[in-house]
Amino acid sequence: MAQSAHAPLKVFIADDSPPVADMLAELARGSGPVEVVGMGESEDATLEAIRRLRPDVVVLDLQLRTGSGANVIRAVRADPAIAGTRLLVTSNHASAQMRAGCLELGADGYYDKVKELAALTAKLSELARAASRG
Repeated sequence: MAQSAHAPLKVFIADDSPPVADMLAELARGSGPVEVVGMGESEDATLEAIRRLRPDVVVLDLQLRTGSGANVIRAVRADPAIAGTRLLVTSNHASAQMRAGCLELGADGYYDKVKELAALTAKLSELARAASRG
């Protein structure tokens, strides 16, 4: 019998705080048909994982243990093999200037971890529904 459901949305979590990464992974899993394919704490580990795992979406903290989320955005958008990866940036220090800067670099969304987790969850739900429809 053919399977009617499509593959779940593949999400990678990049955050320098393991407890926050775990919380974001739980939010992602609660957003619909989502598979968290990995987590990383540094710029290098995140870029390597994106190239290897090919997630559909990366939930990306601006402040990483080493490197930065901004550098990850630049590297992903410059690499044709992974340039289509959706990048949803999160930060504890959201400002209009930081939001605009990340969106200019090529982020697909920017979310304040203190005030906008519901909006992040809604975006992940929307992407998961779209992925499940094919």
